[in-house]
Amino acid sequence: MSGQGKVVCVTGASGYIASWLVKLLLQRGYTVKATVRDPNDPKKTEHLLALEGAKERLHLFEANLLEEGSFDSVVDGCDGVFHTASPVVMIVDDPQAQLIDPALKGTMNVLGSCAKVPSVKRVVVTSSMASVAFNGKHLAPDVLVDESWFSDPVFCEKSKLWYMLSKTLAEEAAWKFAKENGIDMVTINPGWVIGPLLQPTLNLSVEEVLKLLKGDTFPNKTHRWVDVRDVAMAHIQAYELPTARGRYCLVGSILHCSETMKILRKLYPALNLPEKCADDKPYEPTYMVSQEKTKSLGIDFTPLEVSMKDTVESLREKNFGDEWRRKGGVRDRSFWVYCFMAGEAPAPTPLHSQATVRDPNDPKKTQHLLSLDGAQERLHLFKADLLEEGSFDSVVDGCDGVFHTASPVALEAINPQTELIDLALKGTINVLRSCSKVPSVKRVVVTSSLASVLFTGEPLTPEVLIDESWFSDPVLCKESKQWYVLSKTLAEEAAWNFSKENGIDMVTINPGWVIGPLLQPTLNLSAEQVLNLINGAQTFPNISSWWVDILRKLYPGLPLPERCADDKPYAPSSRVSQEKAKSLGIHFTRLEVSLKDTVESLKEKNFVSF
Repeated sequence: MSGQGKVVCVTGASGYIASWLVKLLLQRGYTVKATVRDPNDPKKTEHLLALEGAKERLHLFEANLLEEGSFDSVVDGCDGVFHTASPVVMIVDDPQAQLIDPALKGTMNVLGSCAKVPSVKRVVVTSSMASVAFNGKHLAPDVLVDESWFSDPVFCEKSKLWYMLSKTLAEEAAWKFAKENGIDMVTINPGWVIGPLLQPTLNLSVEEVLKLLKGDTFPNKTHRWVDVRDVAMAHIQAYELPTARGRYCLVGSILHCSETMKILRKLYPALNLPEKCADDKPYEPTYMVSQEKTKSLGIDFTPLEVSMKDTVESLREKNFGDEWRRKGGVRDRSFWVYCFMAGEAPAPTPLHSQATVRDPNDPKKTQHLLSLDGAQERLHLFKADLLEEGSFDSVVDGCDGVFHTASPVALEAINPQTELIDLALKGTINVLRSCSKVPSVKRVVVTSSLASVLFTGEPLTPEVLIDESWFSDPVLCKESKQWYVLSKTLAEEAAWNFSKENGIDMVTINPGWVIGPLLQPTLNLSAEQVLNLINGAQTFPNISSWWVDILRKLYPGLPLPERCADDKPYAPSSRVSQEKAKSLGIHFTRLEVSLKDTVESLKEKNFVSF
């Protein structure tokens, strides 16, 4: 159905569900009269005004849920009204003022305005599963919740479930008012709504996903997940379909948090996600919510894996949260260095190694190091903080040499300055400053990266030979938002300046994309790229076609991606000079061997099985 020529009202338009509703209504040709609390607040309106069709067909109005008649002028002339405005909070100081009054009185005020306008054909109210499932009945896997269920206000009040009480009272009053005043009303009762955000602010349901990403434990909770795009479309279908009647429960999946974490782990195997439940009680049971009536609206629920991935990517895009913890705080290159220092490399005498880690008591960070040959006699672990000046003083003291490998490795960051740049730059300078205080240190070897070499703006073609004279351009890196590249470039640049000014004998090692067998039990970024190719990926990145060709020869029975992720010409190869590296006596391992050893290591450590 086209909305061409039709006018509808959306209350609380700056909210999470409402923003998507406005977007879809504009796409269908509707003219939308949207209410917000403050039309002059860009956080409430900028994302709406940027929507396609907004310039011609979106009109913003100020309205107050608690003010009778506040919606009269907005509703006037509308064919339909979508009432989404209602506070969504779980913890409040004053439930009556913060939740119940805005939900109950707000709904009555909107319906009161609709009752005065003959042009309004239907009102669609955003209710919630909060007004369905909280009645004291036992919820178990064999229980089917449907639209005939209503939450019990007495139960909600006794249990201090204030949000549930506010939605229950508001919906109850809405049905009563609609019946008494002859209003054609439909309610949409969604579960826990997730999916990409249009608004710049964080809403409660998406914040729950953020907490799962950042927490040390996951809650003992069962969630009724549903995608925001499905919810918005259900509102429109409930308005447009003449057969739509009554309530519609909208729940795509019901999972305990432990199962949700499995999905997130599969989507983001390199993230350090919580593995333990917050308590030792039996898991909260799952149950069923009927989808039969909702499917009559033509809704095909978005798979939870898609909703979760889109939610996480949206959180990243909008810079929510602090650092998301990657697995493997100590990087794989440093393990090989420690291994050599523990006596496995050709050396005249065994060397003692003083190794820093973020948490010496974390077995995931240390157990594989402590099991190395010679570790019992000659490996000493210390705690150190990259950002704390002087943190490395006691570790470096008495050392003949220092290998500085510690630096975050992530291609995406919510806050590049704190997650990448500060740690790489300040960390490097803090280590070098400690070295400058210790006369015994003869040389410092810094693990840099080809990231600080390649990104100059020069075209990379087969005839180009890159060598140690190249330096990445920080301005170009910043403009193109290559944050990891920028962090390595700034860190290496600062290291050379500091070492020159302080007379430090320094060497940098600038490796490319590092693969090969893992010593650590956690997955690092570069090995993760190989894992992605062998673990069900449908496409390969436009830089990895030759990896796939080799993997296909090594593992002919493995279903590897056949298509490139985009239709662009393959990224051209370029050459990197090996002349200087060979002066170190390095004979490079063949790529076929490295890839095979990487895959076998991933299998051995149970990251993949086939």
